[in-house]
Amino acid sequence: RTARPPKPSAMLLKDLNTMAPRKLRVLALCGGHSCKAVIKFQTTQLRAALGKDFAEWVYVEGTKDWTYFPGEPIVSEMEERIAAGAQLKNWYMDTCHEQPGKETDRLNREKQFDPTVHVEYHDIEGVVQHWIDFIWREGPFDVLVGFSQGCIFAHLLMAYLRRQAPAGREKFPQRWQQIRTTSEEMPWRCSVFFSGMHVRDKNYYHLFETKSAHPTIHVFGKLDEYYDYARDGMAGKPQEEYYVDPVVLTHEQSHEFPTAMPRARQIYERVSAEVWRHCGGRPTD
Repeated sequence: RTARPPKPSAMLLKDLNTMAPRKLRVLALCGGHSCKAVIKFQTTQLRAALGKDFAEWVYVEGTKDWTYFPGEPIVSEMEERIAAGAQLKNWYMDTCHEQPGKETDRLNREKQFDPTVHVEYHDIEGVVQHWIDFIWREGPFDVLVGFSQGCIFAHLLMAYLRRQAPAGREKFPQRWQQIRTTSEEMPWRCSVFFSGMHVRDKNYYHLFETKSAHPTIHVFGKLDEYYDYARDGMAGKPQEEYYVDPVVLTHEQSHEFPTAMPRARQIYERVSAEVWRHCGGRPTD
């Protein structure tokens, strides 16, 4: 049985114009080589756990068109059906650089798992600014949910936000009535990462030298081919070490949102409890 969480750590969710209760606002980031329709399907059980009548979801996908080439992940038949022909997207593109004189014809996937290979991310600053602008325009949000590459991008997004002066209110005062007083406060209250991984490009390691106090929940599948890779950090840090007090949960499935009972139910109950703890408490009706 899930233990009762501590008392809420934040005020109740209210529309600050009328002071009436409002719904939880969730920003959901799909994985790489994916799209909005897929993340909406993947979060079905989490939506039910949070309460379908208590939350408003906004689903987003990356801005970079993705096309399969050998060594890239293979999109499942179910994902293809859900996507229904939509262009699949990445949050960013990368290039693997082997050591000079030691180049091989290995697939990209194999290079990613080699700590001697430098993985270079492209156009991070431009993509981060695009989504910061989106959040100022469409926010505030209360929760960020990410899957796979969406989690990696979320780590980068927060790292950049930590280095910017608090903003939003002066640009969109009707939406941003609460004040983000310091750069350490994110424009949402907590983040939930499913099958996430660490930042692989060493050029961004310095962004994570100091831990963030932002509340995070990390859910890993022990049969995920990326499980050991994600928990190792590959010469950097495992992603949960980017944060002061992360909640880490595991299940016995692969690179996916958990579905096998009873563990899936336990995880979604715990995630829901943590989310509502940081968002003023679950509504009673």
